[in-house]
Amino acid sequence: MREPVEAIQRYVLHPDHNGLHLRQLAERMAQSEAPEGAGAAPQGKQSVERAAELLARFIYLVWGTSDPDEYAPWTYEMLIGLQRRMRGMEPHDAWDYALAAQSGDILLRLRKAQRITIDPEMETALFHSFFDSLAEHEYLHDVAQRIMDLHWQRRHGPGAITTEEIDRGTGSDKPRGDPEIEKHLERLAKEGLATYIEQANIGWGNIDNPTDPKVLLRDRIELQLTLGGKNAQTWEESAWRIADVIERRFGTRAARTKAREARAGWTAVS
Repeated sequence: MREPVEAIQRYVLHPDHNGLHLRQLAERMAQSEAPEGAGAAPQGKQSVERAAELLARFIYLVWGTSDPDEYAPWTYEMLIGLQRRMRGMEPHDAWDYALAAQSGDILLRLRKAQRITIDPEMETALFHSFFDSLAEHEYLHDVAQRIMDLHWQRRHGPGAITTEEIDRGTGSDKPRGDPEIEKHLERLAKEGLATYIEQANIGWGNIDNPTDPKVLLRDRIELQLTLGGKNAQTWEESAWRIADVIERRFGTRAARTKAREARAGWTAVS
């Protein structure tokens, strides 16, 4: 985890024009109270560096190893949304409010997320919802199926570069539809989708219920709007796009493990 966090931290501390808001956010976080367990707040340059690391850990958990082209615009949109709330306020003052509100929110999430423990029974119930027969979970079902399809095409299908995570003795030459292959793909979809939901809930601030599957519905609807509005075509496309994100970020056991371990290290310098 250390290497991607340091890469994000470097971008935060030395951004180009497109990343200036992240430097401003780190500076505002540095002015805030030190996070729980971090000890006394350092001063000056050290304070900003420490805040940039905390911001980098937050970005890493929410957006994984994405490039700045992905996480920087999303962070900017979060700040713009807060700025727009302050109608009638001067733009500069509204921006200061957005920086203060966002930095405070991130620090709060860092404190709370470090203490998260996922209830095994809650997670088991979440797993079942991905493939059960309840109509209310259809928005989960099609994403899970598309994760399976994408993983097969990229890692086990004809021309795939790797056969990663097929158990020894299963064999990579078995066709799609083979019970062992389908069981492997279904397990991977469950674990990857559950990891995404937990991280998305933390990213949205729903820390008290990190296994709430409705966060994926929220993400799909937001994605639909960016694709041109709510219709059958954008609904279908949203499933493929989210499945693609999940398969790329959490398509291996090592990636899923690293993502979950990130929570515990948020406020500890490793």
